[in-house]
Amino acid sequence: MYIPKDESPRFDPCPAGTHAARCYRFIDLGSHEQSYQGESKGLKRLVMLTFEIPGERMSDGRAFSISKRYNWSMHEKSTLRRHLEAWRGQKFRDNDFGPGGFDIRNVLGKVCTLTVVHTERDGDMYANIDSIGAPMKGINLAEQENSSVYVSLEHAFFEQAQYDTLSDKLKEFIQQSPEWRRLREFASKSYASEKGDGAPRQAYDEMNPPPPSDADMVDYLSAG
Repeated sequence: MYIPKDESPRFDPCPAGTHAARCYRFIDLGSHEQSYQGESKGLKRLVMLTFEIPGERMSDGRAFSISKRYNWSMHEKSTLRRHLEAWRGQKFRDNDFGPGGFDIRNVLGKVCTLTVVHTERDGDMYANIDSIGAPMKGINLAEQENSSVYVSLEHAFFEQAQYDTLSDKLKEFIQQSPEWRRLREFASKSYASEKGDGAPRQAYDEMNPPPPSDADMVDYLSAG
């Protein structure tokens, strides 16, 4: 009996280089334990941005997509702040932060310039976003191909239909966060307070899916 071949699918990484791209997805991943060089850094709130690159096509004809995970932080040295400031071409001011300030939904549908680099790990090649900048002058992208997706784990902004567009692995990852648990608790309390008025049971069930399994998560996210 011969040992089997690895039949897991192989995907070509997004081509390295500088590309005109468009952001079409923002996902609040919730807080997760982070470590650096084996040392725990505690829980960090994570988010993910996803971009389509119309100028580069996969074998099935679709535009390449690439995502990057960030710490949800506006510290002056954070990667997210540095990338957003380079993208918009100006520094953030104090009144850009907090309620009434810059709404991260503004990035959806916006064009930018991405620098993509390749790194090899365990014999496989991975594409990672190295930098984001302002759109290149004279470049006009075709119409957006992917639908815009915005997922927030804040109950005031959460939309079940948007969350349902995510892959099962992303959902499993999100469901491990305390923000997801709080969102479920809020939905449960809201249902309990409204059920006398005939609130639909479906709304409660949708917000309370079975808990994720304890299976190890696949490292499918780019390094933040």
